[in-house]
Parts: sequence; structure tokens; C-alpha cells
Amino acid sequence: MSNFTSAERDESALRNTTEPSSQLRGHLGVGSILFSVVAWAAPLLVVVGLMPSMIAFGGNGIIAALAVATVILLLFSVGYTAVTRYVERPGAFYAYITAGLGRETGLGGAFLAMSGYLVLLLSTWAAFGVYGRALVVDTFHGPDLPWYLYGLLGALLAGVAAYRKIELSAKTLGVALILEVVLVLVFNLRVFFDGGPAGPPLGALTWDGASTGNFGLVLLFAMLCFGGFESSAIYREEAKDPNKTIPRATYIAVILIGLFYLVAAWVMLTALGPQGVADARAGGAVASMFGDLAASYVGSVVPGIINVLVVSSTFACLLAQHNAVARYAYSLGKDGVLPRTLGVAHARHHSPFVASLIVTALEVAAVVAIAAGTAFDPAGTEAFTVYIRLNGLGAIVVVALLVLVSGAVLVYFHQHKVPGRGVWKTTIAPALALGSLAIVLVLSFLNVDSLIGAGPIASLAFTILIPLVWVGGIVYCRWLQKAKPAVYQKIGRQ
Repeated sequence: MSNFTSAERDESALRNTTEPSSQLRGHLGVGSILFSVVAWAAPLLVVVGLMPSMIAFGGNGIIAALAVATVILLLFSVGYTAVTRYVERPGAFYAYITAGLGRETGLGGAFLAMSGYLVLLLSTWAAFGVYGRALVVDTFHGPDLPWYLYGLLGALLAGVAAYRKIELSAKTLGVALILEVVLVLVFNLRVFFDGGPAGPPLGALTWDGASTGNFGLVLLFAMLCFGGFESSAIYREEAKDPNKTIPRATYIAVILIGLFYLVAAWVMLTALGPQGVADARAGGAVASMFGDLAASYVGSVVPGIINVLVVSSTFACLLAQHNAVARYAYSLGKDGVLPRTLGVAHARHHSPFVASLIVTALEVAAVVAIAAGTAFDPAGTEAFTVYIRLNGLGAIVVVALLVLVSGAVLVYFHQHKVPGRGVWKTTIAPALALGSLAIVLVLSFLNVDSLIGAGPIASLAFTILIPLVWVGGIVYCRWLQKAKPAVYQKIGRQ
């Protein structure tokens, strides 16, 4: 007759199956983590695709919106990076929400993070396929193959890169990022020396300029421009001296992304001139705005270069998202919340290879499903609409996560009196971030149709999935507490 209790047997089984000889390991410094974070933000995609829409909705107000978004995320980063020094566990949002708000809310947050990032990742492969097809057909005048073949090829390439050591992904992301940043900087310098049709848009610095148009909606788009900045903590296990590299990478990412976008927006307003901005707000061509301006100021060859770099930028963004989702799955598998095989690292590459393979399979399945759902339209027009709608939903999920983390940071530092940490880092900045992000979340629901674009009722119905996923994580956590107490104790990478 065994002397072990059920909980002890569960603990022993969990230990034997989730503690393999190899762990996630790497030597990522500030630069490598920074490349991954900024690549996710996809600066060229923002400048080409998002900023023209922001100008159409808000005109000169784009400058104030980007500045406010930068300040909000810097406030969030103060508490976020402070808590990383004391919750020295991998798992990022999963670990931090658990540490501050408990296991139930933490697991609900983990499910929310996984679902939100998966929605962003899986739908964006449709955009990659459409961009890839347009590059081959329109720029290189190659064979007219359907978009989903490019999507499938990209997903498999990302899977290969993510399977191997994290340093390979970091180098790939670094090269792609440098190329797209150089292109935007060349455009910026050319417009700066030219001066534009009416000089700098000084009106953007006035109250009237800042409040032009739908500022709330433009602020939401500004928050989208920083997508992935929070992913620095995901690489904790693979970072050199994570207590230093993660905070530095986070602060540098927010500041650099914010400055880059502010300068790019200022230059774009300068290039357009007051009449060009008015035309954009009146319904002028938005999709081709940056390409037309670049061709006018830099040269007719630039639109072709943009098409190439849009594909590389999208791939870099997707690879960064793939890595993040795989590491969340790894953490949940490590704890036994998801199948424990997900929590196994490769013996040689030290990558979450099982989780990465599963993510790759989901990506391939998503491309096929989107293609089938849009009647295998080779051009991908409807598939691109699916991408836009699901990305809007994913963006709302990320804002909800930021609210949860800000609350968790406040509670954690209230419950754990940490010597040497001032009230600014432990209370004031997190409270300001919580209030600001809560306002942004409310704005997200008020402008949900502009973000998702499926019609007011249908768009709002999409958002019901957010609390359902969160509650599902809470219910599952309560079941684990009764059925698998050893797994329950480990929730949050404890």
C-alpha cells in the first residue's frame, strides 16, 4: 500500500515530466531583445498602412496621439520593469498577473494572452500572403499564384527559424528591421531638406491641431503602433542578466518607437502640406499615401522597394509573434496547465521546439481555413478583410492585458513592501498607467466598429469573446485546484 498522498503523486509526476535535462537558454543582450520587440511593432507597416489612416481620421492630431501613447506606455513600463526584478520567474504577463492578483486571475490572463496573440499571429499570415503575391505579381511581374501559397511558405520558414536557437531569430529580425528603418529615414531626410509645400506643420503643436478629428480613435491607432513592446519579458530565460537587459530593452523600445513614429508622422504631415492633409480627411487616397509621397520626394523606384520591405517587415513581425506565442505555450506546459510536452526545450537549440511546432501547425491550419472561408480567392481581398478584423480584436485583448498587469503591479507592491523602491515606481506610475489604459480600453469598446469593421453589432459581438476566454481560464483554474492540486500550486511558474 502506498504511503504517498494523491497530491504528492501528482507532484512527483509533474516534476518528472516537466523538468527535462534541457531548459530554454540563450545569450540575448539588450540589442537582440530590442530587435525582437521593435520587429513585432513593424515600423514600416505602421508608416505605410496605419499612419495614413490616422491622418485621415485626425489630421494634425496624429502628433498629439502618438505623444500621449508614448507617455502612457512609458508609465506602464515603470511598474512593469520594476516588478520583473522581484518576480524572477519566466512567463511574462502570466507570471506577473499571478503574482499580483492570484492564480485564478493569472491563469485567466494567460489564456487571454495566448488567445490574443494567436489571433494576431494567425490572421496576419493572410496579410503576408497578400503582400507576397502583390510583390511577385505587381512588382516583379512573376507568376500569378494564389496568396495562400505564399502564406503557407512563410509559415513554414518561420517555423524553421523559431525551431532553432533564439539567436537565429534575433539576427533575422535585426536585418529586416534595419532595412525598413533605413528606408523611412531616407524619406524623412529628403522631405526635411525639401521643406514640403508649406513648411513644418506647426499647427500640430496647438490645441486646435491636437484636437482635430476623432482624437480618441486616433489614440487607439497610436497604441496599436507600439504592438509587442511588452514582449521583452517573454525572453527572460534566454536573456543575459535579465534583471538589467529586460528593463533596458523595454524602456529603449518604447522611447525609440515613440520618437521614430513622431518624427515619421511630422515628416509625413510636412510632405502632404495642409491641402494634402485636408484631402486625406475628405476621403482621398490613403492606401497609397506613403508610396506616392516617397515616389515624389525620393524617386519612382521607391514604391517597388517598399513592396519588398513590407513583405520582410511582415515576416519579421510574424516571427516575433510566433516566438512569443511558443514561449507562452512553453510556460503553460512547464506548469502542467497545458500538455506537459509543450514545456520541453530542445536539447541542442534550447528552444521551445514542441510548442513551436504546434504553433507552426496552427499557422498552416489558419492559412488553409482562411483560404477555405474566402472561397480560395487567389487575390486574397476577403482574406485581407479577415486580417483587419481579427487584428482589431487582438489589439483590444492586448489593451485589456495591459490593464490587468498594471493592476497586478499595484497590488503586488502594496502586499510586498520592497526596500529601496520609491513610491513613483511602486504606486504613482502604475496607478497613472492603470487609469490611462482603462480609458483607452473604454475607447476601444466605444470605437469597436472602427477597429474591427464588421458593423456595430457584429464588432461588439466579437469582443464578447474577451471576457469569455478570461472567465474560462478562471473556471479551469478552479478545476485544477480540486482535480490537480500539484499543478494548481505551480500556476504562474512558481
